[in-house]
Formats: sequence, C-alpha cells, structure tokens
Amino acid sequence: MDVELLLGWADGPGGGSIDSLVPELASLLGVEYEEVQSGSRTFLAFHKDFKMWVSYRPEGEEPSLSHPFTLELGIRRGEEGEVGNRIYQRLVDTGRFRVVLLQDAACVKSTHFPCADW
Repeated sequence: MDVELLLGWADGPGGGSIDSLVPELASLLGVEYEEVQSGSRTFLAFHKDFKMWVSYRPEGEEPSLSHPFTLELGIRRGEEGEVGNRIYQRLVDTGRFRVVLLQDAACVKSTHFPCADW
C-alpha cells in the first residue's frame, strides 16, 4: 500500500517554507534527514519504522494550494496503515498543520479538506 501525507501550515499558505518545515518534522517524528538530488527540493528522512521523502509540490488547485508539501512514506509491508495513521495523528495533535492522509492515492482522512471532494 502506498501511503502519502499532504501537509500545509494550519495558519495558511504563508506559514513557512520547506526549510522551516523539515527541521520541525525531524524533531516531531524523531528522524534524521538530508537533502537529496531531485527535480525539486526533496529531503529524505530515516526512522526505524519508515523512510520519508519530503518535497514542495504546489499546484493550482485544492488541496495542493493549502497543502503544498508532500510526505511520501516507505513502510514495511503490513504496517502501512498503522504507521501512516500514527504519523497523521502526531502531526494533527500539534495543531500546527493541515494534513491529508492518502492510501493508494485515496483520501482516508483530513483535517481541513473534505475527502468526499478528493
């Protein structure tokens, strides 16, 4: 199962750049990160339960307008749902982010964007 989180700042698009987001995510999720070569600025983070690629992908319509950051997760088979939900909840509990949880490109749950509109 593919697991992604779309992420934006709770206070709107002007909340901060990828340069401020990545260190905050690293601290919150307990990961080490590094910038990797890609077509756009991308960071790779490592945790014992997952790998995470963080990139800035603004597009011209919702939910990308209010959730311009993408967190792609690499999770061991069979643990995707549990780990994805745990990361989603940890981000939500801070009150700092707008979060959409996607599994196999389908919206599972969201803080600010109705999954029915996905």
